[in-house]
Amino acid sequence: MGRSGLILDDKLKAETKLYRYMPLSQFMHMIEKGETYLTSIKYWEDEWELPISKFTKELSKKEFNSNKDLYGQCWSLEGVSDALWKIYSPSKEGILIETAASKFNLISNVKFGMLSPVIYYSDLKQAYLALENIKDPKKTFAEGLLKRYAFKHENEVRLIVINNEECLGKRYENCEHINLKINPIEFIDSIIIDPRASEWYVETIQSYCLRSGFSIVPMKSDLYCPVP
Repeated sequence: MGRSGLILDDKLKAETKLYRYMPLSQFMHMIEKGETYLTSIKYWEDEWELPISKFTKELSKKEFNSNKDLYGQCWSLEGVSDALWKIYSPSKEGILIETAASKFNLISNVKFGMLSPVIYYSDLKQAYLALENIKDPKKTFAEGLLKRYAFKHENEVRLIVINNEECLGKRYENCEHINLKINPIEFIDSIIIDPRASEWYVETIQSYCLRSGFSIVPMKSDLYCPVP
């Protein structure tokens, strides 16, 4: 690949705010273990991830290298979204963390990777042509950036790496998740609590984060507050 470092897509700036919705258990794991994780894309819930690897023969006679062992993590440009709260926080106790694109460099052992908005596609031919037109270095990770147009409301950004020595310093064998060290206090800029959460739950999260060393105070989302 001949490159190193975390590459930001041209559509992102260092100060671009990114958001990740997560259940409480995932948030607490990040705080208690000082870890975040990347998941093998082939295990993601949507069976239409990595579409080219499944349907290349139907699309073109040209060969496309779709055998990369891609791992990723999903974020969003949407910090206020009724739809995303309902999708990712069905128990009404979810957590939303905010960070900046530049802070992904704080994730340990990511030697080479890509942080980029996803490429939404309507059909497989369109997806294939989109990949064909992408230039290096984004092309290295581009297949992991494809997502069906039906999910466009998520306004998604992905961190994508390949499970190999060049990207991660070593190859991880037979794992669905790769855990990487991170300092959550340095990485997280703000913590937002589900707008439907009970007040006792909000106070509990605030106390927990204070004990964990955060100077920022988690706040309940004001999404459903009346407009003054």
